[in-house]
Amino acid sequence: MSEEPSAKIMKFLIFFAVMVVIIKSLGNAGYFKPKDHKGRGYYVKIPAGWIKAKRQKNVQYPKDVEVAMFVPQGTDMSKGQPDIFVSIYTKKLSTPIWIEDEFPDILSAIQKEGMEIKDKGQIKIDDKITHWVVYLDKAAPALVLEFYMVTDNNTFHKIQYSAPPDKFDKYRKSFEELKDSFKLTFSLY
Repeated sequence: MSEEPSAKIMKFLIFFAVMVVIIKSLGNAGYFKPKDHKGRGYYVKIPAGWIKAKRQKNVQYPKDVEVAMFVPQGTDMSKGQPDIFVSIYTKKLSTPIWIEDEFPDILSAIQKEGMEIKDKGQIKIDDKITHWVVYLDKAAPALVLEFYMVTDNNTFHKIQYSAPPDKFDKYRKSFEELKDSFKLTFSLY
């Protein structure tokens, strides 16, 4: 004897509902967290133990700026900006600039905000010259490491790592993994 069609449908619906609950539970437990992030003109791998944070509703970013923030898993985002984070700011510029020309103005602006510059320099990230600065934000308090670059298609990127001074070295390896995975996804060539 075979089952009636309505009994088969009922069994399928129950099975489907159970599977949805299981998959949702696994997702909430972190089993389906993305391992990478594709932003405007770039790609990065998210370090193990970190997640992409949801956009904070109470934070206003400048017009046309895309921001991706990454935090250690378990970070409480309900209290505003976390004390440990990596963020990537991206903006398509309307006029060409060269980071080599702009970097002295960036340093000057950081100092005018009362920050104490600890070190600065330049390195290549994905074969693009970037300028970097480490400064102490006494108000937070946090050590902040920022990398600045402008791509061939005139897109500005700022990669920022911030942590309290006593935790800066502990989380820096994760930041370096993310920074080293940074790949541009668009070029004029």
